[in-house]
Amino acid sequence: MSQRHNDALDDYFGALLSEEAPALQPETKPKPEATAKVKPTLEVDPDTEARRQGLESLLAQVAQLKEQEALATPVVTPEIISEVAPMIAPPQVESVAKTTIATEVEIAVPPSPPAATWQNMDTEAQFQVLYFMVAGMTFAVPLTHLGGIYEMTKLTHIFGKPNWFAGMMTERGRQLYVVDTARWAMPGHTAEETYQYLVTLGDSSWGLGCHQLKGTALLTREQVKWRTQPGARPWLAGMVKEKMCALLHVEALIELLEQGKNIDGQQV
Repeated sequence: MSQRHNDALDDYFGALLSEEAPALQPETKPKPEATAKVKPTLEVDPDTEARRQGLESLLAQVAQLKEQEALATPVVTPEIISEVAPMIAPPQVESVAKTTIATEVEIAVPPSPPAATWQNMDTEAQFQVLYFMVAGMTFAVPLTHLGGIYEMTKLTHIFGKPNWFAGMMTERGRQLYVVDTARWAMPGHTAEETYQYLVTLGDSSWGLGCHQLKGTALLTREQVKWRTQPGARPWLAGMVKEKMCALLHVEALIELLEQGKNIDGQQV
């Protein structure tokens, strides 16, 4: 990746929190010399078995880290209290000719619940994240909000979906919705991307296509510049200072995808 593209990424992610981010454009690569052989831009490991074992090792590491966090931090589920009103049979009223019985009943209507307000993620003082790369951009997702990691397989394309909806992938009998992350994150990006992995979000059926997994890391809250307002990018929880990459707010991201909106909240 060129220095010019690195500088563009730094400017883009640095401006995200201030809502002044320019549209990020994919890197333009110089045309090769006429006499030079064109080399593939995507490094492909010829040893499929070795790549599969590498993925299984990373999945085992992620699972172990998530299990450690679960043991260290018990999950607290709010108690749901339901009140059941007793069913009262209406009194029997004998019909009387030319007699009308009018009964006024005052029914108390409970107020409508307030609209859900955006809240940033609540994490421990230290938490694990997974880094992954898409078209030169690095994203981070907390392991507690990570659904799983899968190798990309054959996709079923669906008409009438946004251009960033790559299709559906079947994994162990489960239908997963695959996001063309480059097109979702960079409106105007038209290049065809070949993703190697799918990073699924929480308990949803949504997954982000990615080119490369960068491994896991332990972060402290001080290493993240957190957002306090959703702005136009509610999917952005904050910026990892050292990596200058976006930390995903998974719940808000899922909501955007469900509404058919891209990174800027535009429905396309």
